[in-house]
Amino acid sequence: MNYRIAAQSKRRLRIRLYGGRLSGEEAEILKYVFSSIPGVKKVEVFCQTGGVALEHTCAAEDILKRLDRFRFENVEMLTREEEDRISAAEMKNRKLDQELKRKLRLRILAETVADIAMPMPVQIGYHIWQMITLKDL
Repeated sequence: MNYRIAAQSKRRLRIRLYGGRLSGEEAEILKYVFSSIPGVKKVEVFCQTGGVALEHTCAAEDILKRLDRFRFENVEMLTREEEDRISAAEMKNRKLDQELKRKLRLRILAETVADIAMPMPVQIGYHIWQMITLKDL
């Protein structure tokens, strides 16, 4: 990936990606990839400028090596590779996106209301239908 280091300190690194703006999907991919690197504590992606700000406790060279290998075309392979390296402690530090949390809350609320309001035979049929379709997984 083509980039330049905009600023670097002992525990913070700012990178500017060549190519300018990032789409929302590309920003989420970058945030996920960088946050999965051991030692990276905080990742901020700026879509308008194509910038990434990282707070880390690991060596900056490790982050830059990972960035050199990164290609958006190889995201599926890279995420599979990273998932194998995630420890339980790192999983606890990850946070859900606010929009995803909101969608999950609404989904749980809708399921709860449906289970309370529907009679038992209709509930059973509804849940069987959900298991058969399984679109959302």
